[in-house]
Amino acid sequence: MTYDEIIFNRFAGPAIILQYDGETVKNLKVNDKYLPELGMNIAEEDYLNADPLDAFGDADKAVYLSALHRCVLTGKDTTCETWRKLMSNCCGADMIYIKSRFVFVESSNGLAVVYETIRNITPEQRTLEALTDSERRYKLASEQINIYNWEYTIATKEMRPCYRCMRDLGLPALVRNYPEPAIEMGIFPPDYADMYREMMRKVDAGIPEIEADIPLTVGRVPFRVKYTTEFDENGKPVKAFGSATLISETELKQIKLDNNIIETLAEEYTCIYLADLYKKDLKVIKQDDLFDIERSGKTYIDIADLIVPKLVVYSGSYAEKLLDIDHVQKVLFTDCDRREFNYKDDSIDRWIRVNFQVVERVDNDVSMLLITCSIIDDLRAKKMDADRLIAVQKQELEARQEMLIKAVDEANRANSAKTAFFSNMSHDIRTPMSAITGFSKLALEEIDDKEHVKDYVEKIISASDHLLSLINDILDMSRIESGKMDITPVPSNLKKLCRDCAEMIKDSVIDKGLEFEVDIDGVGDDNVYCDKLRFRQIVLNLLSNAYKFTPKGGKVSFTAKKISDKDKPLYEIKVKDTGIGMSNEFKEKIWEAFSREENDAVRETQGTGLGMLIVKNIVNLMQGTISLETELGKGSEFTVVLPLELCKEDGVSVEKTIGKSAALDKRYDGKTILLVDDTNVNRTLATLVLKKFGFTVKETSSGIDAVEIIKNSKPGDIDLVLMDIEMPVMNGLEATRKIRALEDPVISKIPIVAMTANAFESDIQATKEAGMNAHVTKPFVKDDLISKIDANL
Repeated sequence: MTYDEIIFNRFAGPAIILQYDGETVKNLKVNDKYLPELGMNIAEEDYLNADPLDAFGDADKAVYLSALHRCVLTGKDTTCETWRKLMSNCCGADMIYIKSRFVFVESSNGLAVVYETIRNITPEQRTLEALTDSERRYKLASEQINIYNWEYTIATKEMRPCYRCMRDLGLPALVRNYPEPAIEMGIFPPDYADMYREMMRKVDAGIPEIEADIPLTVGRVPFRVKYTTEFDENGKPVKAFGSATLISETELKQIKLDNNIIETLAEEYTCIYLADLYKKDLKVIKQDDLFDIERSGKTYIDIADLIVPKLVVYSGSYAEKLLDIDHVQKVLFTDCDRREFNYKDDSIDRWIRVNFQVVERVDNDVSMLLITCSIIDDLRAKKMDADRLIAVQKQELEARQEMLIKAVDEANRANSAKTAFFSNMSHDIRTPMSAITGFSKLALEEIDDKEHVKDYVEKIISASDHLLSLINDILDMSRIESGKMDITPVPSNLKKLCRDCAEMIKDSVIDKGLEFEVDIDGVGDDNVYCDKLRFRQIVLNLLSNAYKFTPKGGKVSFTAKKISDKDKPLYEIKVKDTGIGMSNEFKEKIWEAFSREENDAVRETQGTGLGMLIVKNIVNLMQGTISLETELGKGSEFTVVLPLELCKEDGVSVEKTIGKSAALDKRYDGKTILLVDDTNVNRTLATLVLKKFGFTVKETSSGIDAVEIIKNSKPGDIDLVLMDIEMPVMNGLEATRKIRALEDPVISKIPIVAMTANAFESDIQATKEAGMNAHVTKPFVKDDLISKIDANL
């Protein structure tokens, strides 16, 4: 980065580039804010050519070079405050007080380059010096004009006065039970008696120093009474030394003059406060409507409570520390004597600068603070407004950037997930397809070997069932991700549902040589509203996994019971096995898509890795919970808790639908079906199945021909249409719409069942909207096809 880029950066304040060789300093380059900050009309060329050290006195030069040397030596930022004497042709000579901050830039061949920023704090320093000088004069006057002094023993309340006290005030050499005798003698006017008693109570309490202006004698001559307390080695107050100093007319005039000087020097300040942290006293030197605080009886905390909340908005917890007196006294000003804060007062639309300046320390602890408030000039205020706007815009930009990064990450994760999906599906689909293709070829080659062909066909059926299961899982995942998987509760007998699930899986479990234990009596004979299909899907998935991952000789148990009896009771379903179990690492991933633990026992078991994710989503849709307890090598236990609403209808079973078995037991002689499919193999397979049930089948490969056949038929010629969807020229949806639009009211209402590979929820909805009565997914399952036909005849 060049020097120009450093000092002419729009965020840089008044700045200069210096060269330093350990003894001499040379000005290299200044920005356009530097010379105006000095407040002197100096030409840039003259300033750069001058020796910068000529502007310092010996003491300030040592401070300046020490800070510069520390910066170069350590590489860390350093600061200092110094007086400088500057000359200009138009303004003459003037002393200015500058606060400098040095930033190390680079070093080469013994020459260091340093970046210095400055701030002209001459008005603040002169005000501080005036206040310090005023305090010094107060102390000096006190020492010179002490006319009465005495010693007070706290434990005995005995007072020993000086000779002047005894001579002028008539006090004895020892005054017991002080101050009551002095009050009774009329040394203090009656209206000041209580004030003096309170002052003595504070002395007894161990206040280190205390003073007050009190008239003495009946002439009400003004005196400044002051006490200084002495403590023993345990910190207990033992004695106090008192003095009474005559406040002369000269001193009163000097105090007024000092106040006038302070007011004149502090014209640029809207508020000035002097806070004594030890005496817990606040002097209001000057203030306006910016902060309005009472002029007496207030402390540092009172003014801090007004100012600090405004500073916290811009400086955060750093400004908040100003409310902690202990932190202010011992920590906040350990490395400097001044802290500056800026804030925007929206009520007057101006920026305010607040300075906290240490005036006095006691044993390194801050004892007195000068607090000044001033309105920042318009030029600087505009810059601060601009800086704040830039900061806000930067924050908004960073927020947008973070959102974009997050969006990109999500897109990348989505792409990765899609890649993983297709990779997994490619593998999982090819596995059963390879079996179907391979065993089909073997069956053809050994067509005369009936026993071998039967075995091959059984393996083909098994692979086909697995492939169909995989496709169904993918369809369920699609419905879940699109938010279109619906739960359709219908009146159901829960015990019968559980018994049906157990019967469906029983043969497979026993054939594998496993013990199968079922205990479902705990659900009672409750009739509930439940989605039977989804309930079976949950239970069968869990039971299927249990027996697949349990070796021969193991045990699978299935229990169901009611665990809460309310208006909407809770039912608990547990499936437990003594199988291979899971590792703790995989236990957390089991609910993710395509999750399969990598070990030999799992690799030998078929599965899509989607089942548990589907189960969890179904349970969530049913507003239930699912949990897992497992241990590697010892088995797993899944617990599902479902809230199911009671069905108020009477009867042991409220399931009124006719099962598939009833449809499969019928004969359909005399019923004619129009089969519409553009694929010959599909038509042949469907025709063979339908004819076994007695149906008469008419075939066509075109949606256009189907419309013509229906249009030219008579009522009773065709009882039902099986309609494919994806066909050339006119698809099944369009053909259905045209049939529904026929003029003959009987013909136009002929039952139409979609038989298609389009199996997503949106596809099913499209068939309903086109006017179809039902939907059968290809490859079709005989039971499902016949039951759908039977239901619509």
